[in-house]
Amino acid sequence: MENNVRCEMSQSESLIMDFLWKNDGGKGFSEIMEYLNGELHKNWKKQTINTFIRHLIDKGLISADTSQKSRRYSAALTPAEYARGKADKILADFYDGSVEVFLSALTGGKKLSREMVDELDKMMKD
Repeated sequence: MENNVRCEMSQSESLIMDFLWKNDGGKGFSEIMEYLNGELHKNWKKQTINTFIRHLIDKGLISADTSQKSRRYSAALTPAEYARGKADKILADFYDGSVEVFLSALTGGKKLSREMVDELDKMMKD
């Protein structure tokens, strides 16, 4: 994942991302607008949707393909990559980037169970 990607988005922006994640191959503005206003009943104006799309582009979360007659928008990263970036941001912002500090906060300073240690070990090996 690139350093200039900001793994944070508003609830409204997440609706667009969810749509793009579910529909590979890129979507045009009218398809996004139809989804939001038709299926989700948002009743948003073009300018509002355009603003959300521009914010997502600025954050590096979607890309715009301008090689065709009409612009196509695609997710720039997978949901898993986004989740990883968000987790990294939380770790950096709240736990000084330390997994140890995070785990201590998560467990309330108590020792991890053998089961949890085994699970973490397996995750690190995978």
